[in-house]
Amino acid sequence: MKTLVILYGGDLTHHAFDKVFGGKSAFESVLDWSVLFGEKIILLAKNNSPLLSQISSVLASYPKVALISKDSWSKADFIAQIASSLKENSAECALVSYADTPFLNEKLTRDLLEMHEKYAAEYSFADGFPYGLTPELIEAGTASILSELAKTTLKSEGEKSLDREAIFSVMRGDINSFEIETLISDEDYRLLRFSFEASSKINFLACKNLYEEAKKQNISLSDAYALSNLASKSPSVMQTVPAFYNIQISSKFNHKTCYSLSSINKNPEPKDFMALSDFQKILSQIKEFSEDAVISLSAFGEPLLHPDFLEIASEVINQNDDNHKISLLIETDGLLVTEELSSKIACLAASKNALVNWIVYIDAIESAMYAKIHGCDQSDFEKALSAIPLLEKDFPCQVYPQFMRMKTNEEQLEGFYRFWKEKDSPSQGQLIIQKYNSVCGALPDLKSADLSPVNRFPCWHLRRDMTILSDGTIPPCFQLLAQAGAGNVLSEGIEPAWLKIQTMLENHIEKNYSASCGICDESYTFNF
Repeated sequence: MKTLVILYGGDLTHHAFDKVFGGKSAFESVLDWSVLFGEKIILLAKNNSPLLSQISSVLASYPKVALISKDSWSKADFIAQIASSLKENSAECALVSYADTPFLNEKLTRDLLEMHEKYAAEYSFADGFPYGLTPELIEAGTASILSELAKTTLKSEGEKSLDREAIFSVMRGDINSFEIETLISDEDYRLLRFSFEASSKINFLACKNLYEEAKKQNISLSDAYALSNLASKSPSVMQTVPAFYNIQISSKFNHKTCYSLSSINKNPEPKDFMALSDFQKILSQIKEFSEDAVISLSAFGEPLLHPDFLEIASEVINQNDDNHKISLLIETDGLLVTEELSSKIACLAASKNALVNWIVYIDAIESAMYAKIHGCDQSDFEKALSAIPLLEKDFPCQVYPQFMRMKTNEEQLEGFYRFWKEKDSPSQGQLIIQKYNSVCGALPDLKSADLSPVNRFPCWHLRRDMTILSDGTIPPCFQLLAQAGAGNVLSEGIEPAWLKIQTMLENHIEKNYSASCGICDESYTFNF
């Protein structure tokens, strides 16, 4: 079976060239894997990549690799290139991977090839393993069919920007037309959401730390299960740098909502608003420490009440450049949203190619329930609702009406879901059903259903989140606001606080929980 290896390197970052894997970079590690399987290797790149010359320099040592470069790659472009490359080289199938995954496994790849041929599959992939250990496998004829679908009946999906699930995301639009085989892991690592690739500092450090841990413990990189198990027990792999920063720029609310944390004592004298200059200092530290992150405004307060809200939002958006992807998440009751505000933020985001998402608290399908939950006049329900189409005009498919699911409003859950899930709803089908959080018993128990997994795994929020209060205080986590903080970002910096949080994660890995962590049911929830 003549096989090509097709690698996508259009979005490689500088981390892909750091030689931390036994003197090799992630990019070189992928190329070393490729030469084991491909009679020919094709690398897809972008003409405008600042790393194109560096890519070419590395390829000088790999004569089997052919470079194909374009200005941009959509999902349809990518699949079309796979199809044409297979046809031009008279190859039967292609192994497909991104070019920044240093742990591609030789044995799993051979198992995938053997399974694919044995069952005459058209598309094969592995499931249950951490991302980055296995490639995808697609037949030439299947690639041609999929390429045509991505241009015609599945055009809306094909026109989207390329991502790591491009092939399957198009294929599932006509999933029953293809023979698909799955190489299933003996153990399921999906809930740990490992992503062993070098597109960001967060994931690159996980790869680097895993390599070093494996070397220290004399674990072979060729043993996929031993490597995955090691990752699941290593704090330095599970927690690298924060990916989500929840920043309290305002401690004030428009409503006394029944699930609001405003009643919990966060500070002896909480600041109403974080100073713009303090926010700028914090943002500068975040950019340096994490490189890529989601900045959420505002933890435990209404962000639009801040007198400098537009300037703060602008500061976040302006951090985006070739080496930093800082997205903005705004959680609001929607009452202060205006057309002018929405338009200004949208224009700035477009100029910086920055992502801005909005969450608007709705929580009901009619005004009486809304007023009961938020402790306000029923007229505020229409104000909150009107914010959604207003924002949606400037931020299509980036506006999420949210329903806090609890005993109080459980009977309205289905109606809320049915209305907002429709593609012609004001949010174009976007919505969030949020589980109720009693904050370790600090608020009344209004939870309507227990959604926690049977087997608990290390807390997501310890692994990837940092909460920063209006005075710069960093609590151990967003559940432990009344406990001694991990530090103050303005006086001590982010990194020392993050190291303190890692100690808590080590306890979670050992299933050793504090009194608060033991009763917390937020460990499995995941932010943007």
